[in-house]
Amino acid sequence: MLRKVYQKAEKLLENRLLVLTVLFGVLFCILVYRVFILQIVQGESHRQDFTYKVEKTVKISGTRGNIYDSNGKLLAYNKLVYTVTFQNDNAFKTLAEKNDTSENYEKNRIIYEVIKILESNGDTFINDIPIEITGSGKFRFTETGSRLEKFKRDVFGIGKDTSDLSASEKELREKQLNASAKEVFEYLRNGTLGSAGTGKMFDIDKKYSNKDALKIMSVRYSAFLSRYSQYMKVTIASEISNKSIAEIEERSGNLPGIDISTKSIRVYNKSEAMSHVVGYTGTVNTDELEEYNKGKSEDDKDYYSMDETVGKAGIEKELESYLHGDSGSQTLIVNNIGKIVDTTKTVKAGTGNNVTLSIDSELQEYVYNLLEKKIAGIVLSKLTPSDSKGTNRENIKIPIKDTYYALIGNGIIDLENLNGNDATPYEKKIYKKIQKLKDSAIDSTVDMIMNSHKSYKSESDERQAYATYVYKLLTSKKILLSSSIDTKDKTYQKWKNEKIGLGEFLRYAINKEWIDISNLSIKSKYNDTEEIMKALASYIEDQLIEADDFDMTVCEQKIDTGKLSGREVCLLLYEQGILKKKGDSDYTGLKSGSLSSYSFIYNKLKKLEITPAQLGLDPCSGSIVITDSKTGKVKAMVSYPGYDSNRLSNGTDSGYYRQLANSTSTPLYNQVLNHKTAPGSTFKPLSALAGLNEKVITTGTTINCTGLYDKITPAAKCWKYPDKHGSKNVSGAIEASCNYFFYEVGYQLGNKSGTYSSKQGLKYLEKYATELGLNKKSGIELDEASPQVSDETSVRSAIGQGRNSFTPSQISNYVTTLSNRGTVFDLSILDKITNDNGKTIKKYNVKKKGKVTYKTEYWDAVQSGMRRVVTGKDSSVSSIFNGTKVEIAGKTGTAQEDKKRPNHALFISFAPYKDPEISVTVVIPYGYTSSNAASVAKDVYEYYFAGDKKKAQLEKKNNIATEAASSVAGD
Repeated sequence: MLRKVYQKAEKLLENRLLVLTVLFGVLFCILVYRVFILQIVQGESHRQDFTYKVEKTVKISGTRGNIYDSNGKLLAYNKLVYTVTFQNDNAFKTLAEKNDTSENYEKNRIIYEVIKILESNGDTFINDIPIEITGSGKFRFTETGSRLEKFKRDVFGIGKDTSDLSASEKELREKQLNASAKEVFEYLRNGTLGSAGTGKMFDIDKKYSNKDALKIMSVRYSAFLSRYSQYMKVTIASEISNKSIAEIEERSGNLPGIDISTKSIRVYNKSEAMSHVVGYTGTVNTDELEEYNKGKSEDDKDYYSMDETVGKAGIEKELESYLHGDSGSQTLIVNNIGKIVDTTKTVKAGTGNNVTLSIDSELQEYVYNLLEKKIAGIVLSKLTPSDSKGTNRENIKIPIKDTYYALIGNGIIDLENLNGNDATPYEKKIYKKIQKLKDSAIDSTVDMIMNSHKSYKSESDERQAYATYVYKLLTSKKILLSSSIDTKDKTYQKWKNEKIGLGEFLRYAINKEWIDISNLSIKSKYNDTEEIMKALASYIEDQLIEADDFDMTVCEQKIDTGKLSGREVCLLLYEQGILKKKGDSDYTGLKSGSLSSYSFIYNKLKKLEITPAQLGLDPCSGSIVITDSKTGKVKAMVSYPGYDSNRLSNGTDSGYYRQLANSTSTPLYNQVLNHKTAPGSTFKPLSALAGLNEKVITTGTTINCTGLYDKITPAAKCWKYPDKHGSKNVSGAIEASCNYFFYEVGYQLGNKSGTYSSKQGLKYLEKYATELGLNKKSGIELDEASPQVSDETSVRSAIGQGRNSFTPSQISNYVTTLSNRGTVFDLSILDKITNDNGKTIKKYNVKKKGKVTYKTEYWDAVQSGMRRVVTGKDSSVSSIFNGTKVEIAGKTGTAQEDKKRPNHALFISFAPYKDPEISVTVVIPYGYTSSNAASVAKDVYEYYFAGDKKKAQLEKKNNIATEAASSVAGD
């Protein structure tokens, strides 16, 4: 039996089909079992770990080139640091699904955890969002003007073309562009004020305080700007400590989207002195990105990504295409949770080219400090404990109270942070006092509006200031509709002429429907004037309570009336860390009362512990340009005040930028290239050459100055009037800066045909301005304002008045031409561009624009006159140059811009006289007298031509304000 079974089995096994059937059956069972395990037993786990692999290419920024001075000294370079980055990828979606939350929730949570790690270790994160919260809890923007508008357009997604929008959409866009800092904050936090489809924006939970929400928002906003590049990393913090690195690495498994990497940051040497030349860098904005990438694809090596660093000002901006290193790339394999699985290809990033300037940075720094101390000396010479500025425009005084308010008005003392978490007891005490003063000011203002029957000019200076503030406030808020006002209306004219008070004018404006009552809290449809006035007064009160700048107005008035003392203000400099208490005898004396606040300010200004830039009073700025007479290369181009480029690069210091932007000393403004002024008497050498070449005068012509030039109406006065210069030839007229002589030259240029024509005279002045290089931009390789040769009254234009208007750079170009007797250059601050191997790829040679060939005797007469300005007995400034070893030729100039402010001070010069090497141009806006500018020039020459030992001695003495030059009549 068994044998038969065995035989049948043997036959079955010999059947190949059966064997295959059994084999496939077993394999099928194994497969079913494996599928069961994968899908049923381990299904959830594999679902979460399932990855689809996608290839992504990420840009790697190139290394920026260095900037050197003419002696090879580094001015701008890169420093490799550790950074924390945030990547807005799919990891948060997976995490949200796992935790049953939202992507926004997870992003905000993780960003906040990283910020806490950084702050606990003393590191700071990059905050590029221009909003801050003050110590008193108010929101405010840290940017103004076009930069602020650009920010709002980026935030709300507002394009430049709104023609296709509906009326309601346009209205919303208008509201968004006018949004307050708090409204922008709320929009980014939860979508309030957003367009249709905006959603909740970053949806930052209410559990986060406003300050913490703003920190989270700053990181989210940077990622938001690069939202179309999903795998682009944005930098949260730079130069982080080892403690932060270790903690973040240790917790990396719980911090998706966060990474530690290395990055180059920009570092600047001699930052403040070189700021307007070198400039600074920052993260590219959307407009710049569009411009730089125009016509490029993402495969281009010079394509810019959203996190790219670009030049924002100065040479950094102007030579961006050379300095910017070509981008590299990495081709990554990324899974569905945003994790990088593999790197398949790497293209190394390039290095930018290096730029060498013609500027001597040692000379630049010395001259910058020299200019600061000279301007401080002018301020000291005009400082007075009196409240009066005086009536003599040539000797306007600076009341000490103006300096107390200037410290507040220029943001050196930050009123809004007097009540912050870190505020000292003294700060909080002063904050309470200011709030009480503000409350009384608001009560006084409301009472004035509702109850006063006085005219504006009959009110106190304090109430006039409040009335002016309210009028401007109502206009800016479009409550008072300036477009509806009939400017010829008699009552309106009475208001403008200060014959009625603000309350009377507003009542009249209500009746004339010049007031928009739609934003006032009025319940009834039918209201009489008094009910509207009550609602208007309530609105004004609410606005004044919230207005930060009204606090400043109050402080200004209360300082003026003595209710806020100079001592109280000055002590805040120590409480807010502007000055250090330790070892400062001035602090001890001020606190005890043994040192007056006047003496305190005087001492600090003299030691330059408080600077003219901080005060922003007249004068507070200036410029100096030094050129090579033979080549037109610029050796120094100083614009005072400057700024610290290091605090604006690698993530803007928002508080610092706000202070710069709001300062009356305009430190962000390049004085050399943009401040236009009448050249004053520095124009007279040009007029002399015009008169000589057009043969309306000769080198031997003498003109008798009587003090009053009456060939035109109204008659023109010589600065010597009621005295007179008497008979002068052209050299003597330049020496004495005789207006009368050059009035006659201007008249004769217009009288060549035998009949005087001012238009004809102006054509000749323009001709010689053009020939001598004054009627063009200087050629310096940065943005520059355009020159303007006068087009009115040839007589007054011949002495540099009329509508003549030039920048210091253009005046410098002109004096360079005078110094070398007719060779006109385009000035240049560049020497060469080299690659990272040191090979020169572009050389900036001398840029000769033309050559004028006037007679030698004409040049002799003009240059002799300029030499006599420095040495002659009839010169107003020759005493300043006593003992100067180098032979200098120069010309003074003053220019009046505002009858209530001092004159601008100018001095042009070159040396050595017989074979000029350099020209020096000094312009001090509101510098009172040209002797102040001449004094600066004299010290420049003394330093430039000194030996190394003498230079070292001069540098040591360059940190104490020097007394202003004696104020001598004449220009």
